[in-house]
Amino acid sequence: MREALRSWRFARGLKACAARGDALLAHYAQADWPDADTPIGDVSLLALDFELDGLAGNAHVLQAGWLAFDARGIDLGTARSFDVKSARRLDDDAVAVHGIGEQRARAGDSLGSVVDELVGALAGRVMIAHGASIERGVTARVTRAHFGFSLPVRSICTLALERRLNPNLVGSGAYRLAATRARYGLPAYSQHDALSDALAAGELLLAQLSRMSTDTRLGRLEAL
Repeated sequence: MREALRSWRFARGLKACAARGDALLAHYAQADWPDADTPIGDVSLLALDFELDGLAGNAHVLQAGWLAFDARGIDLGTARSFDVKSARRLDDDAVAVHGIGEQRARAGDSLGSVVDELVGALAGRVMIAHGASIERGVTARVTRAHFGFSLPVRSICTLALERRLNPNLVGSGAYRLAATRARYGLPAYSQHDALSDALAAGELLLAQLSRMSTDTRLGRLEAL
């Protein structure tokens, strides 16, 4: 029932895209979207990460990074990374974590241009992120600001998947991205860089899939 409702909502969102009269949104709506019964090995994916200056609902997007892949491997040639332009004062704690100061932010790309790039990259692809609710929420917010409505997005959360594959781990940090990667023997990367974190999530999903049946269906992973 939940799977059917999710599919219906996504289809309705695509119809809204097509009705906007925007060529980019029409392309998104008309993309070759996989159905829930598609084996995950046949699904096009996009690892995505946003770096923000806080956790509030209106937190500024400091950086966005993504790259395309599928179960056969990651295409580094599709990697994109953007600093997002801002003229406002940034949160000092966020600057310390991300290293993106106000001078660098003022020289970044406009959020609108980054959103356009992202919509093109996401067309026909399922978004992958560790803690995907954050990326889904930010995508909804920035597309609503840019287009007047929230883009329908399909996603798989590597955090939720890890909780299924390795339940009841002890410790508050056991399911963090770095700790989870370490369990699969994946190398440590610098954190709090959008592209690096997107790559880390994409590699993690591939490692997780190696522990699952090759005929695992997309709908099973989206439902997490």
